[in-house]
Amino acid sequence: MELKDRLITYGFDTIDIFLIDEEKNQETVSNVKLHKVTNLEYKLYLDPESIEYYLDHEDPYFKAVQQEPDQKPIGVKGYILEW
Repeated sequence: MELKDRLITYGFDTIDIFLIDEEKNQETVSNVKLHKVTNLEYKLYLDPESIEYYLDHEDPYFKAVQQEPDQKPIGVKGYILEW
């Protein structure tokens, strides 16, 4: 199941994703409307095979490997912020 579909299954609709990588760099992807995005993994440069889900926690998040163009792969944690 894709990241977007899992988030919808857990009741999320419009979210922000707070990404923290292994080197403690931070980035926020704002105003993600899950029903409108087609491929969330592609938008976030995530390797779909690497995603681990922790959506049933008090502070839901996922872990994955991110590889942006012309950069080395790096592990990230993506916290789901609902508003």
